Order: sequence, then structure tokens, then C-alpha cells
Amino acid sequence: MKYAALLRLAGTRRLLPFMLLSAGAATLGPLSTVPLGLLVSHGGAMPLITLLLALLAQELCTALREPTGTATARRIDGVLRGRVRTVASNLPLALLETPATQADLRLALHGHRGRTPGTAAVAAAGEASRLTSALLGAAILALHVWWAALLALSLALLQNRRIATMLVGPGGADTLADSPAQARRRRRADYLSEVAGGPGAAKELRVFSLQPFFIDRYVTAMRAFLTPQSRGRRAVVRGYGTVLALQLLSAAGTFALLAWHTGTGLLGPGDLARCVLAALLVFAYGAGSHQMFELAHASEPYNATLRLLTPTRHRSTPDHATIAPETTRNPRAPKDVSSVRTVRIGDASAPESASLARLATDEDAFAPTRTSSIRDGSVLALDGVTFAYPGAATPLLRDLHLHVHPGERLAIVGRNGAGKTTLAKLLTGLYTPTTGTATIGTATPGTGTPGTGTPGTGTPGTGIATFGTDTSTGTTGVATTTSATAAAVFQDFIRYPLSLRDNVSLGDPAFDGTDADVLSALESADALDLLDVLPDGLDTPLSRAFTRGRDLSGGQWQKVALARAMYALHPHGRQILIVDEPTAHLDARAEREIFERLLQRTRGRTLILISHRFATVRRADRIVVLDGGAIAEEGDHAELLAANGHYAHWYHLQANLITQDAP
Repeated sequence: MKYAALLRLAGTRRLLPFMLLSAGAATLGPLSTVPLGLLVSHGGAMPLITLLLALLAQELCTALREPTGTATARRIDGVLRGRVRTVASNLPLALLETPATQADLRLALHGHRGRTPGTAAVAAAGEASRLTSALLGAAILALHVWWAALLALSLALLQNRRIATMLVGPGGADTLADSPAQARRRRRADYLSEVAGGPGAAKELRVFSLQPFFIDRYVTAMRAFLTPQSRGRRAVVRGYGTVLALQLLSAAGTFALLAWHTGTGLLGPGDLARCVLAALLVFAYGAGSHQMFELAHASEPYNATLRLLTPTRHRSTPDHATIAPETTRNPRAPKDVSSVRTVRIGDASAPESASLARLATDEDAFAPTRTSSIRDGSVLALDGVTFAYPGAATPLLRDLHLHVHPGERLAIVGRNGAGKTTLAKLLTGLYTPTTGTATIGTATPGTGTPGTGTPGTGTPGTGIATFGTDTSTGTTGVATTTSATAAAVFQDFIRYPLSLRDNVSLGDPAFDGTDADVLSALESADALDLLDVLPDGLDTPLSRAFTRGRDLSGGQWQKVALARAMYALHPHGRQILIVDEPTAHLDARAEREIFERLLQRTRGRTLILISHRFATVRRADRIVVLDGGAIAEEGDHAELLAANGHYAHWYHLQANLITQDAP
């Protein structure tokens, strides 16, 4: 029933033909017993023509139901996937990155074994059609021998259930492959197959002659997977023998009973023909169908979609990161704050009994709303921010207080694992604080007042958004995506398999820039030399999967990622640039050159630089030192050296290592 409720998501235009064809396939078979009985009893052309038309119509309905069912399933899945993508785009990033959420997204968007909620909804309709046909057949048979009809229908229902249990029930042969142990074995075999035959590891496999090693491991892993599968299938074959024997006895007994009634005169020839056809319709239901696989394997995608669309039911969602729409608006917000998208954090408004069909048709349930909150002159502010990853025993960052002013050059340094990248994601609004408040937005440089323009319209400035938890009142704030506030370059930047031009211009797709703007961004990232090695210049695809495509080195890709962020800093673009280890793949000379270009390109804008190379950050206006999940020191380069603390120690350590390595 839960699957059938999804059918309305397909819309009347697709659903009506499918339901009419399903009804025709279900009823025309039993209805054809009427002209069949007349034909056998009295003969004549009219019963024959009626019977042939009924049988032809049934075949047409059965044949046409397949493509209409496919269209219906695709529409249902399209609606659900659209809702899931909307929810995923508004989930707090820390929750989105959890393995449980990622697993649910894979199931919701790609299904399981090719089965989806849409295919299950269509299969539920098909199963209802089969059952209707069997019930009508039993009703026709009951008009003549009621107890035989009841017995045949009961056996058919039991046999259908038995077959489903053997194949897709708990411990069934087909569901065995989804058990945790078998899933691990299959993943191992698939991994070894990919390593042994894929291009990723081909160089090392050939250099170290590892092909026999991995092939042998693959064969062993696949045998470990297939052995239980073979045992399960043999058990199914044995079980099928029992089911078929019972069905054969049931059919033989029914037909023998009908023959005896005919011989004694209780049934005429026409009645016998009707009863035989009706009994065959009942027995057909007992043979099972492919719909059982659709219904069984779609349960995981269905439940995953339900968890995502009813976030309070998500097994990994912490109390401070459940999602429902924010409904309040700051009355002082500017009329156009299209750069700010919000979702409510910590609201448990979604009911436990929410149905997937209702959730998927609620247009407002997951629509982002907008808010703005004006701070003092700070363009970025963290007040009492503590952050812990979902499921973590202790927070990574504790009670952070950090205000960044317009036009400031701020550097954040610290040891590996100190939380620098996490802090960058908090500053961009990608992570929501566990407690505390974060304010993100842009202000007019040099004035400390918020900008009032709208991004992408030729007017500088964007709204300012606040999110987090108000520690003074215990109320919950909003998580904000500052899509038009800050440009950022992270360590795990994206390598788009697109042309060089597209890789750069994706920094701000709404900006109608020219090739001159792309070249200017490449120049700012010291990446113009790429044009000398790419055969088609800006049009060259950055992937070897394309004809005349080229792949880039790690350092070259990092320059492209930097150029993408630089492109977003056009005159009416982002006012904040956050770069996380922007020169990790570059040598010292390229690092100095790029940092000088960063300073030049971001003049009058806010720059936040995260790096472990102290020679890079020494020219920052202010340097913040993270240690132990808190801000241990802050000041400019000279002040921190004079303080002789963590920064001074690490700076001198790096300087001594460079001096020792110098020729």
C-alpha cells in the first residue's frame, strides 16, 4: 500500500493510461469466460468474435502496460529525486558528509539493483492487477463449485507467498547477496577486479608484476561470494519442487472434480470451459511473478528516501542538525537577499508517521527561505563557537571568538589536525556550529556597513546571515549557504572534466564574463603557461577521456582551482576570498609569486589564508594560531615573534629546516 500511494506523483497524464491498461489486463481474462462458455455451448460467430476481441484486447493491455508503467515509474522517481536533491543541498555539510547520509543518498538517487520507489509503485499496481484477476477467476469458479474455488484460491495465495519468501524473503536466495557478510565479500571482489583490470593501478601493477597477485585474490574473493549464493539457489530449486508438486496436485484435483461434475451432469460443456479458464487464472497467481523482486529490492531506496525527506527519522541526525523549514524573517532584512539560503536546525516538526507520497508533494516542506542579520563592522564573526562532527565524542573546536573586518588579510595557522579546514568551512557557512553564533556576509570595504546591493546585478554587496545556537536563550538559529558572499579554494578542490574555460568560469556562472576575464583569472593564479601545453587553449578538455583532452599535474590543477576563485572576484562579485593551503602542490618560488598575486587581486577585499608555510603568511595583517581546538595566539608577524610562543617556535623551526636544506 505504501508503494501504491506513490502513484499519484506521476500525474494524471501518465497515471490514467497506466491504470486503465492495468484494469484491462486484470478484468478482460475473467470476462472472456462468458463468450467462451457461449461458444462451447451454442457455437456461432458472435461468441467467437467476442472471445477473440476480448483476448486481443487483453494482450494489447498487457503489452502497452509495460511502456506506460516505465514512464510512470520514471516520473515518480524524478519527483522524489528532485526533492532529495533539494534536501541534500540544504543539509548541514557535517551531516551530509556522514557515511549514513551518503549511503541514503546513493540509494535514493540510484536505487538498489535497478529497483527504485517508482518501479515498486508500478509493481504494486501490477501485483494488484494479478490478484484481481485471480479473485475474479475464483468468483467465477465459485458460481459452480464454491468449495473448490476457495481451496484453489487459498493454495494459490500460499504458493505465491512461499515463492516470495524463498526468493526475496528474509534468508531468501536473492536477498542473501544483500546480507552484510555477502555485501562485504562482493565489495572486496569488485575492488580487486577494478584494481586488476582498471587503468588506475595499471602502471604499478606492470612495474611490480602484481597482476597474478591481484587476479588470484580476485578469484578467491569471488569464490567466497559465490559459494553461499550457489547453496541458496540449490535450496530454492528444492523448494520450487515442493511448490510445483503442490500446484500440480491442486490443478489435477480441480480438473478431476470439474470432469466428475460434468460427467454427472452438474456442469454443462459451456460451464466446464468457463470453470477451466477461471481455474487457470487462479493457478497463474500461485506461480509468482517478477513484481516480487521489484517490491522487495525497492524497500531500501524507499526507506532511504523517506529518511532523507523526514530528517527527524534519519538515524545519524544529531539533535542540533535536524531539518525543517525556517519560517521567520528578520524584519530588518533587505528586500532582496537572494544570496542567502537557510534551513532550520533543531526543529523536530516532521511527524513520525509522515508518508513519502505526502512529503514529496509538499512544495514548501524543503524550500529554502531567507534571512539576514546585521552585525558590527565585522564581515565574518564567530562568537562562542564550538563544533563537533556528528558522532564525535569531543568537539574539534571549542569556544572560538573571531571577528574579521572588511578588507583585512587574515592568516590561520596551526599543526595538522588543529581544525584549520573545519574553521574555513565554518567561515564559509558550510558547517553549522554545534553551539555559538557565526555571522557571515559582506560589508562595504572601508566603511564597516553592510552592502545593500544584489549580487549578479551589477551592484556590489550582499546580505549578511547569522546561524548557530544562541547560547544566552538556548534557541536555535539558521544554517546559511553564502553562495554569493565568499569565494573559497579548499584542499580537496574539484577537478571538472570540462574545458579550461569552463573550469575557470564556474567560479561565477551567473557572471557574463569574456575570455579576457578568464585569462585575467588565470594570470592572477600564475596559470597562463597552461595555454602553451594545451592543444586547443581554453577549449581543451581537462580530461584524457575526451579526444584531444589533457590531464594536469597536481600543481597545475591547484592553479586552475585558484583561477576559478579569482574569476569570482570580478568587480561585482565576491568580497571575501578564503583559501585553504592554496600552494600545497607548488614549489617555494611559485608559492611566493601566487601569494603576491593574491594580495594584489584581493586589494580592498577580505582575504583569509590558511597555510602551514609561515613564510607565506608573514605579510598578513593578522595571524591566528590554532592549537588544541582553540585560538592560542593572534597578532601580526612581528608581535607573534616577540611573544615567543607557538608561532615563533614553528616559524623558527621551518626557517632552520629551509636553511639547512639550502645548498
